[in-house]
Amino acid sequence: MNETQMKAQITKEIKKVKDVGKITAEKISDIIKAAVSDTFDETKTSVKNISHLIKEAVTTSVKGLDEAEKETEIIIKGAVEGAINGVCEKKELAVKTTRNKIEEMETRLGDEKNNLEEILRKSLEGAEESGSLLSGGIKKRVDAAIVDIKLKNTELLGLTENTVKEAVKHAIASGKDIKETVSHIAGNITKKALEEGRLNRERIKDVAEKVLSSAITAAQESGKAVKEASEGAFEGTKNGIESIMESVGDKSKKIIKSDLTKTKKDIKTIEAIFIESVRRVASHSEKTAKEILADLADKTEESSCAVKKKARRMAGTAAEKLKDTGKDVARATAEAAGKATRIVAKEAVGLGKRSVDVARGAISGMWKGAVDALDNKKDSQKNKND
Repeated sequence: MNETQMKAQITKEIKKVKDVGKITAEKISDIIKAAVSDTFDETKTSVKNISHLIKEAVTTSVKGLDEAEKETEIIIKGAVEGAINGVCEKKELAVKTTRNKIEEMETRLGDEKNNLEEILRKSLEGAEESGSLLSGGIKKRVDAAIVDIKLKNTELLGLTENTVKEAVKHAIASGKDIKETVSHIAGNITKKALEEGRLNRERIKDVAEKVLSSAITAAQESGKAVKEASEGAFEGTKNGIESIMESVGDKSKKIIKSDLTKTKKDIKTIEAIFIESVRRVASHSEKTAKEILADLADKTEESSCAVKKKARRMAGTAAEKLKDTGKDVARATAEAAGKATRIVAKEAVGLGKRSVDVARGAISGMWKGAVDALDNKKDSQKNKND
């Protein structure tokens, strides 16, 4: 029916219930809802014209109730609710249906993630068994490959926190380049952990806090180098987040598949997310680490740090890349369950050692690069003098 027919029907139905003396809030609500719903559906009223439709429905119903001398507060409320429900009810049902589908997808995602973890563990077990049959250099290469695969999947395997702790403990025990080593460890593990799932606010907070708190805990348990470990963990975690953000520009369709507006908002607030995580970890840390992290957080907020600049730039890039990307209704919220603490701790020891080796290699390469650059500069200066 059109708008004129809607008003006529409302007037007619109110008069009908008045004549039989059965005017109630519920009855009036049903009358108005039916008329508005039919009009809304048949005329395909646009969103911008809904207010006019509701105004006409409510005005007509109030006039009819006035004539029926039933203009009480509860009856008027029924009329207004009926009019609004007439346009909202079907959309509410659609929202509920979609929400149920999302919940089903989340459950399915959790099951698939658990299944993937089990498959990965069984695959690694098979590779380890093959390694046990080998010897010498071949066995070492197989073992190294297995450890690297585990390092690439620390979040899925539930090894992130234990791996960071073991790695930091090894770095502190070595007594050499502690801050730089911890920075590389935290940066590598943060980046890899974030690569395992969709980049969003909750995931960044979760990973950042895991890496930071595990590094600080390891230093506090070691009873030394808390300052170096805290500064290195802060720097490394920040670098890991920056690194993953840089990949958003080129791989946004693979990493981010969510509502564009939410994605842009999340990316633009990454600095705030990181600082929030730092302060949260600081609040649970002992005095030295607490003071260091709080100071670093203050200084980062005061300055226009790299995270903020890159976030602005990458938000624009991601927006362009995501124009044709569909919405991801399966949010990664399910956690892999049933992880054996003993197995996790044992695996983390090997991963921690490997993380230190990787960090040491990176630092060695950095120092070598600096030396080579210095040598080249000296040679250039010498040739110039000659």
